[in-house]
Amino acid sequence: MKKQLFKLLTPALLLMLFWSGCKKDRDQVAVPPPVLNAPELITSMVLVFTDSSNVSNIIKAEFRDPDGPGGNAATKFDTIKLSPNKTYSLNILLLDETKNPIDTVSEEIWKERNDHQFFFSHSGINVSITYLDVDGNGYPVGLTTKWRTGIASLSTSKITLKHQAGTKNGTMGPGETDVEVNYQTKIQ
Repeated sequence: MKKQLFKLLTPALLLMLFWSGCKKDRDQVAVPPPVLNAPELITSMVLVFTDSSNVSNIIKAEFRDPDGPGGNAATKFDTIKLSPNKTYSLNILLLDETKNPIDTVSEEIWKERNDHQFFFSHSGINVSITYLDVDGNGYPVGLTTKWRTGIASLSTSKITLKHQAGTKNGTMGPGETDVEVNYQTKIQ
């Protein structure tokens, strides 16, 4: 009788052990996936404006903060100086000067254009901006833009680069700010 009971209970016990061994451990903490596209370190932003009516007329405005955000103040912070009622093409050069050799971050931004976008806002000046580059999904990038100036004015231009890995939708909302610079701007 004991042998028959043992024969009947053995498969049931083995089945219970199997199920309990396969049960999900509820105390385990999920490990987040690694960040595949970390924000860039940008120590310099160089704006290169080219006058569309005279391509030899090139205007540069530079922002340099060699140690990056925090720490020491910027070592160079130019004013954007443009003529009224003109059209300029703008190319943005971004650098990471903490690396040797210096890293041209704008090349990386272009390679990762589906995850990055520049945004431009102006306070008190008459400038209209048109994006001249787009990513693989048709959203603007902003490494190259067209600036059309209006009448003489003086105020600020804010240039913001957003890192929007997997969330880019053409708006400034999602993502993290890689760099943001408020340039004094003179149209005269």
